[in-house]
Amino acid sequence: MASILSGSFHHVRNFHISYINIRILRFSSGKYILDQCNTRSLTTRAQLTREGPQNDTPESIKLHIGKAEVVKPRIEPIQCYPALPKEEKLEAKMNRSATILVFDLETTGVNSPRERIIEFAARNLMGGRNSTFQTLINPEIKIKNSHIHGITDSMVNRPRVPRIEDVIPLVIEWVRIQQEPGKPVVWLAHNGKTFDFPFFLREMSHCGYDIPDDWRFFDTLPLAKKLVDPTGKLKGRSIKDLCMHFDIIVNGPAHRAMADVNMLSLIYQRLTISQEFTSSNLIEESLTASDIKWKPRTER
Repeated sequence: MASILSGSFHHVRNFHISYINIRILRFSSGKYILDQCNTRSLTTRAQLTREGPQNDTPESIKLHIGKAEVVKPRIEPIQCYPALPKEEKLEAKMNRSATILVFDLETTGVNSPRERIIEFAARNLMGGRNSTFQTLINPEIKIKNSHIHGITDSMVNRPRVPRIEDVIPLVIEWVRIQQEPGKPVVWLAHNGKTFDFPFFLREMSHCGYDIPDDWRFFDTLPLAKKLVDPTGKLKGRSIKDLCMHFDIIVNGPAHRAMADVNMLSLIYQRLTISQEFTSSNLIEESLTASDIKWKPRTER
């Protein structure tokens, strides 16, 4: 349903683009399987143009490098939700009360005004063309926690990797394209109120952008805390713990932004089904930007 396509932007230059081909096998031997493979990075001066019809199928990317032209083949789709019959798709979209964007950040350290975002990934749960956005980000400071996510200074502290000032306008434009008219956007992250949301709001403010009035934020951790297993409790409620609880088998690097986004997309599906959590519940329990505590960015 959702095609794996990094970015949804026009005329991007000096931008680091990461392509990750991901394939989900919906159900196998009683387990949900998420399989990640074929990671490839490309750093170049490039212009992206879209190829293919305006529909929900994956597309090709035509990449212009100087006078040369390289066409990336169609990418395998990801299916987070069961596919709907064609005649039901439009009705399902019309009845959806919000545009839900699952996102994840990797950073130079713990939640602090002195730390920076080094990777951003997001995914529209409705899928369709250009439904994912992913990029590394140059923090312009040293990374202290490479042992957690595997992102090193040499990977991001380079002139050709975009800074947060380059990325935020592209994220806003991507959201504008994804958003269904007249409906709010809900940013969804695990432990987001403590970690992802403050980082995101801090950098939005640093770049001079106000949070749109129709943006909301939902932390999946409180929802996960309501879960119980046959023994009456769970050992933990991290993304890894929840994958184990829901029998989601993950093959690929943990603690990378897009990998965590895809895991959380499957987890959220299972959470909503098991707890009969509706889109209306999501809107009612989501936060506004003013509900989230964060401090302005400071220099090290």
